[in-house]
Amino acid sequence: MHLTLAIPGLLALDPAVLAAAPSLGRLAHYADKPVARGGSLDAFVTGASAGTAALAALGAGLDPGQAYVLRADPVSLVAGRNDVALAARIDDLDVDEAGAMLATLNAHFADDGLTFRAPRPDAWFILQDVAPDLTTTPLAAVHGAIYPWLPAGGDAPRWRRWLSEMQMLLHAHPANAAREARGRVAVTGVWISDGGRIAEIPQGSATAVFAPAGNDGDLARGLARLRATAAALPPGSFAALPAQDTATVVLERATPPSAPRLLADWLDPAVAALERGALASLSLFADGDGHAAAWHAARPAWRLRALARMTGSSFAPPARGEDDA
Repeated sequence: MHLTLAIPGLLALDPAVLAAAPSLGRLAHYADKPVARGGSLDAFVTGASAGTAALAALGAGLDPGQAYVLRADPVSLVAGRNDVALAARIDDLDVDEAGAMLATLNAHFADDGLTFRAPRPDAWFILQDVAPDLTTTPLAAVHGAIYPWLPAGGDAPRWRRWLSEMQMLLHAHPANAAREARGRVAVTGVWISDGGRIAEIPQGSATAVFAPAGNDGDLARGLARLRATAAALPPGSFAALPAQDTATVVLERATPPSAPRLLADWLDPAVAALERGALASLSLFADGDGHAAAWHAARPAWRLRALARMTGSSFAPPARGEDDA
């Protein structure tokens, strides 16, 4: 069996916690040099270097057909004296709030050929017929002031103006006033990224796909739907994973409370299975704090296994300067 485990948020954990996980250290010892890049683990899961918004839309329940699709993440922006900073992505909108905000945006931008869609309140997309000349930055890679990360390219001036209009429309929106009255963070902007069409996404080889509900599972779910299959929810542990020739499992987001369980239920037994030959190969995709990396390992020879256990190999993620993409 060839297994790929994707763990969102793993690299955002305390480095001391990661270094103390024996299975992470042994996997890194067995693996080739990790592949690292800025952003999230999305590109590793899909095999596509860009243009994955259409696939995320498909995974969220929206079939974009032949439309060009951009992610349009609802965000909170904070204005400083000389700049505007990204504060957070807003994930707690309800159906009515998202519907009201998108209705306002659709009415304003209808003559510009933009259509805003939200198959879930936390999954926003922009659809248009013509592909813009635009280079964007994934939200996961953005930090600090937003100006260095704003769209570039021939159509960038138009899109930067539109993004400013979106900020003004949302800032004044009644749904945001109601949110703030309830102590919730207002949606004060939209972050666009990952533009592309479904037809541009490589299908890759067939594999069983397991993905969690919500944004973290959208791309894997979309990839399964692109291959005319369905993505199941991940089972509770590696031991409960059905036998497959190949499988990609996207786990729930790693947090300080959840990480020990994820390692104990999944990575520890997966690395042990690789060592005894029950797995032919094991790949780990992980991200956090705007950085992602991938490790690929075949079953190690006995000398390598013995050395890893004797030396107690510790785990250290690649430094940002080691990015390959």
